Amino acid sequence: MERLFRISTPVGLVARLDRAYRMPSGLLVLVEFKTRWSNQPFLSDVIQLSAQRMTVMGQTGQSVASYGYVMVKAPTRRALPIAHFVKLMTGEQVVALVRRREEILAGRGVLPRKSSSLKTCDSCAFRADCDSGDR
Repeated sequence: MERLFRISTPVGLVARLDRAYRMPSGLLVLVEFKTRWSNQPFLSDVIQLSAQRMTVMGQTGQSVASYGYVMVKAPTRRALPIAHFVKLMTGEQVVALVRRREEILAGRGVLPRKSSSLKTCDSCAFRADCDSGDR
């Protein structure tokens, strides 16, 4: 529970796991806990779990499942968490995402794209620079 993992190659990543369960086969399955009103996994949850997967495999050499679970609990006392199965991104997809982010932050001609969620765009630090100024 709540352990930090780091890798420096193929890209630098640091991830803190909420929880990982070891299956009888030895495979680790990652679980992320979220408290929010929206009872669904978000793309950001999948990205987070995928980065966690890369860091655990890179630091420990252990096998980690290509799927995980996002446990979503409403912010009330009586609410119970609901498990959502998610398919994780491949290592290559995570590396591409990290490199894209680096290019955007460095201002190297790579432009941010609009999100499919209006709420995400509303709170985005890159909103003014986005290729979709109409949001």
